[in-house]
Amino acid sequence: MPQLGVEAAASRSAGRTRTWTLTASVSLGWALFTLTVLHAVSAFHPLLDPVSRYAFTERGGGMLEASLLSFAIGVLAVSAALRSSGIAFGRTTSVLAGATALGLVAAALFPATFTSDIDPASGRIHQYASLVAFLCLPALTWTLAERARDVPALAATAAALARLCQVGVVSLAVFGLSYVGDALPPDSAVSALALALPVGMTQRLVFLVDFALLAGLLVLANRAAKLSPPLRG
Repeated sequence: MPQLGVEAAASRSAGRTRTWTLTASVSLGWALFTLTVLHAVSAFHPLLDPVSRYAFTERGGGMLEASLLSFAIGVLAVSAALRSSGIAFGRTTSVLAGATALGLVAAALFPATFTSDIDPASGRIHQYASLVAFLCLPALTWTLAERARDVPALAATAAALARLCQVGVVSLAVFGLSYVGDALPPDSAVSALALALPVGMTQRLVFLVDFALLAGLLVLANRAAKLSPPLRG
């Protein structure tokens, strides 16, 4: 009877995790699809122009905002999948997940200042909200990978997530350098880097790594949910 109870608990955990995984996959898939379509229909350059500029495209209006909001829903669904799998979700992890989603929502609601009719305060909110989201997601992944590393069945997945986090940190550093270089005089060394690695291109690299991080977290959640006895948060 105790064994049956353990198996039933594992089955319920796996079922809830699959449901949240499906929700996250649909949300993240829609976000990625919307961004792809937006790049296809807009007149902006797909590598040179920042993603934020697409909020002002003549075609595809509202698609960027919809994509970011769907991205935020996907982050929350991934968090729910991890919780339902039994992976420990402490205060720090919860704050990082919430900050990532909140940053994406704020970036969607407050456009960047690319036109004179946009309040500069909106541009600053957009800038800092994007920064919060970009920084918190790798940190969230790293904390979860560290916790999963102690479980033998999850050690390989945790190691892969840790390596992906390192890629994320490097991509963020390159994006930061290109962003700063874009604002500096053209004769500076950092500005030369911005010419070689445009802000738009490095920003898109960060987005792709973020999608990969979330996909990796879903893999972690589903593998954790299959453990018997299930993990306890």
